[in-house]
Amino acid sequence: MGTLDDVARAAGVSKSVASRALTGDARARMSEATRARILAAAAELDYVPNARARALRKSRSGAIGLIVPDVNNAVFADMLAGVHDATVRHGTDVLLGQVDPPPEGAHQLSRLVREGRVDGLLIQRREDFDDAMLAAVLHRGVPAITVNSRLPGRVGSVILADQRGAALATRHLIELGHERIAFISGTRLHDTAGRRKSGYLDALTGAGLTPDPAWVIDAGWESDAGAEAFGRLHRDVGLGTAGGPTAVVVASVNAAVGALFTALRLGVRVPDDLSIVSIITTWVSDTVYPAITTVKMPLYRLGEVAATMLLDHLGGTALTDVVIEDPAPELVARETTAPPPA
Repeated sequence: MGTLDDVARAAGVSKSVASRALTGDARARMSEATRARILAAAAELDYVPNARARALRKSRSGAIGLIVPDVNNAVFADMLAGVHDATVRHGTDVLLGQVDPPPEGAHQLSRLVREGRVDGLLIQRREDFDDAMLAAVLHRGVPAITVNSRLPGRVGSVILADQRGAALATRHLIELGHERIAFISGTRLHDTAGRRKSGYLDALTGAGLTPDPAWVIDAGWESDAGAEAFGRLHRDVGLGTAGGPTAVVVASVNAAVGALFTALRLGVRVPDDLSIVSIITTWVSDTVYPAITTVKMPLYRLGEVAATMLLDHLGGTALTDVVIEDPAPELVARETTAPPPA
């Protein structure tokens, strides 16, 4: 494995010129032929840059952090893939971690940057974080972008077209003939949940249907929240029974798994008695039985854009607020939706 000295000697240039070519310094004054000769010499000698030395020179760690509520959650897999690919193209690493509620969470994130472990953070909001909690985590001047969440008065976010996705899920049920459609939302604290609830309500009113507030429940993103919410709707408004709602939109796929299992346990046949459609597609939604109809959201693109924005910001570019509109939300029809029972 060659050193920087070896590369410079083989290319017939100084060590500093070789270094600037290998780090992609656009301000370096050299011909394209010289740059190509240096890169060819590096490839032939199997040169690998010293990441520690480069970080010291730039006062950078060479890594960013992706902070999610639960590192074991399959929902974050595609997003992580997008972040990873963006950082690879940039020559940067990504570290995956979780954050506790404040004040511990604020200290955790501040320490990551202060100790030089990462240069900036991508933060996925926990479902139990209200705006004040999220602000407390972010207030210490850490370069950070919130992923699929926005904090009032703060710029620097990348979110999905959540309202559009929930409206698509609801219209799918309406087109199948459903008129009594319930909704299991995320927590009231989470802005993503609010956008998805708005999409559900917009689709109903747009079709001339009147939403019943009793059919809407604030629950959470995970399976146990979906199970508990389904049980309450089944008991209180007859979800899946004669005279009750004939379909339900669930704001997250994990909560939809809990709702589906609870429906089957209560003797509600899916989709014969009740149709279920959820937001977000994962391998879990395809492998449970019956497979869950979902709205696929561009999680890979979400991660890719968020990571690119953060890396550009670390290079001096101002932060912005972005909505991922392309690719658009896409209905993935599986086995849990059908026309309402006669």
